[in-house]
Amino acid sequence: MADLAKHVCRVGTARIDYQGRVGQRVLNTTVKSSTGLGAVFAPTWKMVMASKQNTISWQSYIEEYTALMRQRYQANPAAFLEALSSAELIVCCYCKDTHATTKHCHRYILVEILEKVAAHHGIGFEAIGEVRSSR
Repeated sequence: MADLAKHVCRVGTARIDYQGRVGQRVLNTTVKSSTGLGAVFAPTWKMVMASKQNTISWQSYIEEYTALMRQRYQANPAAFLEALSSAELIVCCYCKDTHATTKHCHRYILVEILEKVAAHHGIGFEAIGEVRSSR
């Protein structure tokens, strides 16, 4: 792996249909259709359904997702470092337009978690916000 101490990972969020640009790693982080590295960052079906059915508060969702990511980081820190080795990482899911309103979507929590992991490992980090396809 490259020397991550001199590396800066730019991390953004997008809707699932985002295709990416040259130099970007686009990760599907949905429980429904993620594979490989993206699946590491997906919430559980239980969490997603509780959110859709409004049987969990947003604060509880944040706490559950954060605890899940802690467990996954402890089990597989290399996956988090692999994601952060990207020049530009875009984390995607199905939630619509929450960047402009509530931000009630796991991708925003994930960006904050990745920022903490980057800081812990001395990796440069820049949050670039929501990106959109240029169609």
